[in-house]
Amino acid sequence: MRPVAPAGPAPFRRVAIVGVGLIGGSIGLAIRRRLPRVCVVGIDRPAVLRAARRRGAVQEGAASLAAGLAGADLVVLALPVDAALRVLPRVARLAGPGTLITDVGSTKDPIVRAARRLGLASRFVGGHPMAGSERSGIGNADASIIRGSPWILCSAQARLRGTGVNPAARRLAVLIACLGARPARLDARLHDAVVARLSHLPQLISVALVNAAAASPAGRFLELSGPAFSQMSRLAASPPALWDGILKSNRRAVLRALREFIRELRRPGTDLGRGLAPHFRRAARARARLAGRERAMRRLHSGAGEKT
Repeated sequence: MRPVAPAGPAPFRRVAIVGVGLIGGSIGLAIRRRLPRVCVVGIDRPAVLRAARRRGAVQEGAASLAAGLAGADLVVLALPVDAALRVLPRVARLAGPGTLITDVGSTKDPIVRAARRLGLASRFVGGHPMAGSERSGIGNADASIIRGSPWILCSAQARLRGTGVNPAARRLAVLIACLGARPARLDARLHDAVVARLSHLPQLISVALVNAAAASPAGRFLELSGPAFSQMSRLAASPPALWDGILKSNRRAVLRALREFIRELRRPGTDLGRGLAPHFRRAARARARLAGRERAMRRLHSGAGEKT
């Protein structure tokens, strides 16, 4: 994964966010806080838009795409993967010719290919902020979940010769950096293979862990669990419909990741009698690569004290 080095002020004046839920609302809050001159327009159901305006995530609201996209120079599809794929053709027809379009879905290859088919290659950049929560909805939106997190960009257009990233992706990277996130670039297919292991697999492991414990004699004593079970089971509370769509959209990569995990899980079983220290040491070396980032994130969040 290569970091993208943005420079200069954010090059957008009017941002339309389609879907003002947890991520869309958090992006809106971050823009309003860090770039107050940028107008944020939310496109969602009236009740959601009222809540988003109360939270300060949007300045304007629209119940229709046609009204919400008018005049926008950036459109953010903050929708589940399947919903973003359904709405993209309408966005392609309604958005102005100079409007940049992005999304925040957890899989990238399907929507990047769809954008190419719709003739959007030069102005669509698939995006995936590696941030979120097991909770959902505008009521749980928080600008701080974006701050310090990687935000992966997957261009629909190949990069231009002699440049590190194509102009649309560079333009979007400027905004992302202004919001305090860390823009980076991956090929769409590689992105999907990576997040199958780093995001989608942990979700399935959490669900399987809770279901296995609940179906065992331990199921009557879940309240006795310590922090390990509590931390590892947190993702099991995630919205099922959302994750059903995500996992279906990345089915092949997720199945490969599951097969790899099952093979790895069998290894400690065969070594229980001989000792598991080598497995722990191997995992500790890999885990140490994250320690520096996590310490930096804790300092960032405790030092800034930003609340929304």
